[in-house]
Amino acid sequence: MKAKDIMHPEDAKAIQTIQNIKGIDKFIRMYMNMGYESVYRGENMANMIQATKETFPEIYGAFQEVVNIVGIREPKLYIYNDPVINAFTYGETDTFIALSSGMIEHLDIEELKGAMAHECGHILCKHTLYMTILETIKYAGTFFKFINYSLLSPIFLAMQYWSRKSELSADRCGAAVVGEECYQRILAKLASGMKHTSKFTRELIEQGKSYVAFKRASLWNRVQQESRSMFYSHPQLCVRALELDRWKDSYAYRELINTIKLDK
Repeated sequence: MKAKDIMHPEDAKAIQTIQNIKGIDKFIRMYMNMGYESVYRGENMANMIQATKETFPEIYGAFQEVVNIVGIREPKLYIYNDPVINAFTYGETDTFIALSSGMIEHLDIEELKGAMAHECGHILCKHTLYMTILETIKYAGTFFKFINYSLLSPIFLAMQYWSRKSELSADRCGAAVVGEECYQRILAKLASGMKHTSKFTRELIEQGKSYVAFKRASLWNRVQQESRSMFYSHPQLCVRALELDRWKDSYAYRELINTIKLDK
């Protein structure tokens, strides 16, 4: 699998804009190597359990399968204590993926593959490198008070926009590995918090269509909704479900699915 196979057009456009900033990639990598990446590495070792064939054999076996399909160097896999269904990835030289206990408890093994493939998609598309910019702005503008946050707001909002589009690329990776129908179950579980969603898996897609129609109904509706979502790092779940439903009918999706099947 290649990044271009799954990358959403808006994600690709935003990354290209960032890459046009001279020396930005080199600066971010240097920043991560100086300590930002090692902070997370130490935190993982201190407070999480690394998944291996000894600790979590079924999960780790599924993880290796996903990594081989996506075609990336195997990251470390950690499991942490949190009832919220969540996962994240970080790192450039020592990449890792972390899964919450809530995610493992709510998702079956096939759905878990989809969630892990989502995070592998971020790594494939090199999102972790650019996520550092976003995190740096957050810390510099709010935690350290290094720069007045209002001065960073335009950059922050632009990066939040990119972050939302990057999630659509990662969703495509997850759907390519386990199939669009399985991945829709994951989104339904994220939205509902329920362990069993088979009866309303497609409902999120229909809500997505209704939501788009609602936004288009008036300029005021659009302004209201955009003003709320502009601060989000992830798109609304119904939007993600609808985007995947559209992508599944594309030639690119069918070609990718067929290639994965042939490689197995």
